[in-house]
Amino acid sequence: MEPYIDIHTHTYYAFENARLLLNVFPEEAEKFMHQCYYSVGLHPWYVHTESLEKNLKWVEEQSENSLVLAVGEIGFDKIIDVPWKEQAYAFERQLDLAEKLSKPVIIHCVKAYNELIVYRNKSNQKIPWIFHWFNAGIEIAHELIRRNCYLSFGHMLFKENSRAFRSFAEIPLSSLFLETDDTGYTIKEIYDRAAMLKGISLSSLAKSVGDNFTKCFSHH
Repeated sequence: MEPYIDIHTHTYYAFENARLLLNVFPEEAEKFMHQCYYSVGLHPWYVHTESLEKNLKWVEEQSENSLVLAVGEIGFDKIIDVPWKEQAYAFERQLDLAEKLSKPVIIHCVKAYNELIVYRNKSNQKIPWIFHWFNAGIEIAHELIRRNCYLSFGHMLFKENSRAFRSFAEIPLSSLFLETDDTGYTIKEIYDRAAMLKGISLSSLAKSVGDNFTKCFSHH
């Protein structure tokens, strides 16, 4: 069977037949000791004026690594204290970097889907964006999918009152990724749940996600 692809995790783990995209923030260089793929980015939670330029420079340097497949997670979060202007500056700098390197982007989005759609309309849409921990309605999902975005789901599939759960049935397999994001579920549990909700076999789901991975990162 195709490997289980975990498109977003912050912690390395050994799991039979799994392929990880391990997220690395500035100050976490020790994570590069593992044999896996990586994404690097300055998360909006950690955008601070005094360290901003240093951390953005670090992201730029690390993103040249051939094992770094994506820039991220980056994006916007409306429920934190970091000023929007600073979040926007960090996001725009890193988005420019991703487009320069032709690497996909892992998106963090909390209550900012409409703003990110505006950015997406201005961006190079040949470069995929992956909305990790997608948790919005189906109309937003369709808007993103039309703009060459992938949607990643994880533990919210176990929460039947969530928007992610309600949207999932209508998400095409060709736009889907799955993730653990350090939520306490194994990647196999996430795949089992997703396959059950889609009404397809585990092997069919794994093949679809594997095809998405190949397509998403084929330019790299």
